Amino acid sequence: MNKQTLVVIGNGMVGQRFLEELHANGLTQQYEVVTFCEEPRPAYDRVHLSEYFAGTSATQLSLVADDFFARAGITVHIGDKATTIDREGKKVISAQGRMVRYDKRVLATGS
Repeated sequence: MNKQTLVVIGNGMVGQRFLEELHANGLTQQYEVVTFCEEPRPAYDRVHLSEYFAGTSATQLSLVADDFFARAGITVHIGDKATTIDREGKKVISAQGRMVRYDKRVLATGS
């Protein structure tokens, strides 16, 4: 079976929750999932971000288990912003020049 490619743009709180639900519902077996994360680390708890300045570590704020992406079979591009969506060509191009063709895409850039 050829898997379709699903590109998720954004790995904030909403994007990560979406990826977790995909995995929990077995859809990462059906789709080749690729996500772009502009930030230098995977999803973290932005609601409690001010606690970082009071001593909470980045690890404690993380919303992503250490092995989540590998276990779920999700390709994640940390620190690489999706800059172009070619809707006609069905491809996403990143700031680092990665080009990923997709069958479906999800924009998860908000909170």
